[in-house]
Amino acid sequence: MLVTMKEILDRAKKDNYGVTSIMVDRSSLSYEDNIAQTKETVKMCRPLNISVEAELGHVGQSEDYSSDGSDHFTKPEEVKKFVEETGIDCLAVAIGTAHGRYHGTPHIDFDLLKQITDVVDIPLVLHGGSGTGDENLRKAVKNGIQKVNLATELVVAGKEELETFIQDKNFDKWQLIPSFIKGYSDRLEHYVKLFDQENRAW
Repeated sequence: MLVTMKEILDRAKKDNYGVTSIMVDRSSLSYEDNIAQTKETVKMCRPLNISVEAELGHVGQSEDYSSDGSDHFTKPEEVKKFVEETGIDCLAVAIGTAHGRYHGTPHIDFDLLKQITDVVDIPLVLHGGSGTGDENLRKAVKNGIQKVNLATELVVAGKEELETFIQDKNFDKWQLIPSFIKGYSDRLEHYVKLFDQENRAW
């Protein structure tokens, strides 16, 4: 994996691809191996001014979701060492979400989030935001989460808008992609407002 990544990054540097950030997920490995491989990735990315996001604890798939999956949650006592030794720029934490679509609404451990924010000051990321619920997400952002991943929900919103659009037998084929984009962007706008991020840019 690391050899392949090095080749990609070398090519990105040579051809000026404009890559500004990457996500490296070694959370399924042991704690020490996660540190070692993440640290190596940061070492390759730093000279290219590419920021690195890593995951500590393990955010699994929604089909395997259990409200009692705390064995895979981020351990606060491991966070400070992980961040300091790897040199990452932002950290994805496991506090009760999962990737994909849930049956029901997940339980978020906000006490755990507070323990994590108490020991590190880099941006924290929430994976598996889709279907987590407005109240949960807004509270997470208010309490230290600075990036929320919502891929599944945004894509589904685009798909649903597209499905509605093609119900008209005389639909304009050139508007297929724009209709998907509309559904996607409308849902994204909902979250921009929910998180009080209107008229802001990074």
